[in-house]
Amino acid sequence: MTTPAMQQYYDMKAEYQDAVLFFRMGDFYEMFDDDAHIAHKVLGIAITTRNKNAEKPTPLAGIPYHAKEKYLPQFIAAGYKVAIAEQVSDPKLKGIVKREVVRVVTPATLSLEGEGYDTSLDSNYIIYITESAGSYGISLLDIKTNDWKVGELANFEALKTEMYKFAPKEVVLSKHLFSHEQISDILAKKYALNIYYFDIPRKPRETLLAHFWVKNLSGFGIQGKVLSESAAAGLLEYLKMHQKEDMSFLQELSVLSFSDRMELDEATIRNLDLVYNFQTKSSTLGTLFWVLNQTKTPMGTRFLREQVVSPLQDIHEIHRRQDFVAAIFENKNLMDMIRDELKYIGDIDAILNRLAVNRALPRDLLNLKRSLQGIERVTEIIQEKGSEKLKKILRNT
Repeated sequence: MTTPAMQQYYDMKAEYQDAVLFFRMGDFYEMFDDDAHIAHKVLGIAITTRNKNAEKPTPLAGIPYHAKEKYLPQFIAAGYKVAIAEQVSDPKLKGIVKREVVRVVTPATLSLEGEGYDTSLDSNYIIYITESAGSYGISLLDIKTNDWKVGELANFEALKTEMYKFAPKEVVLSKHLFSHEQISDILAKKYALNIYYFDIPRKPRETLLAHFWVKNLSGFGIQGKVLSESAAAGLLEYLKMHQKEDMSFLQELSVLSFSDRMELDEATIRNLDLVYNFQTKSSTLGTLFWVLNQTKTPMGTRFLREQVVSPLQDIHEIHRRQDFVAAIFENKNLMDMIRDELKYIGDIDAILNRLAVNRALPRDLLNLKRSLQGIERVTEIIQEKGSEKLKKILRNT
């Protein structure tokens, strides 16, 4: 006979079949049946049974709820989604404790859980892909920075190049691409990425209009571009469904631009060892990015990688950047002072996102305070020690 709590579990599991279900019971997250075996395989923890005297005992594995920071990233690294079901009523009240899935954690959204969950300094892109008549619509979002882009690509080769440039942690395909073998082979075999499927909203344009509180999408450059609208709306709805949030903090959407950037195809990026070296089998060791990366902040690391795979070709912007670098480099004492302050600046973008979804911890607030104070000190140092040229560049930035 199934107990009320177990019936509650099975009802939730039926709704989240593609995820491991963390089912909160007291001080533990419990996993049952196939999920218990997955937990044993991924974490190496023992499997017990819930109803030992039954004809077919239910396999059970559990982790302490306060150890989530240790174990959750291991599931994500192994390629699993995790649905987190919390107790949402007082356990002391009479009757069964009410539980709800409060969110589904995926590879690209792990950083929203907290500072200790995703220690990587890399970008955290999730990409949604749709297709029509051989052309592709893509929507890319770095959940750490809210850098949300959308674009349309003429063919599969162009799609492959953008995939290689952005190195997404998570890929979502519109359901009609389920049998698209080319995409499956590239994502699963070449990049070892899990593929998730999610349908485009029935009215993608209306979905975006309601989200941005606008009458048309002209301001975003995608009005009437069906593939772009579909990809952006698909990604937005996927995130809203999994995060149980309206994602209202996502208010900027830009079109992928190729006019001011040098177009490097996948072969060029690979052969020049820009961000991955096949000899060292590393995304850092032996790459151009590895040689150049002396950054002191997570934001700087992500910005540098983007510049390496998508370098500027606007001569005016190149000269402006060179002027700024030269103005600091010419004053070594100033440069050392700035670098010393930068190392205390945390991942502000990620902290602000955790605040937006109500998952910030006290240490996030302390890190945000320290980071903002650090930025203020950097500005003060430039005003006090910098040249007039540098001060002017800073004012115009």
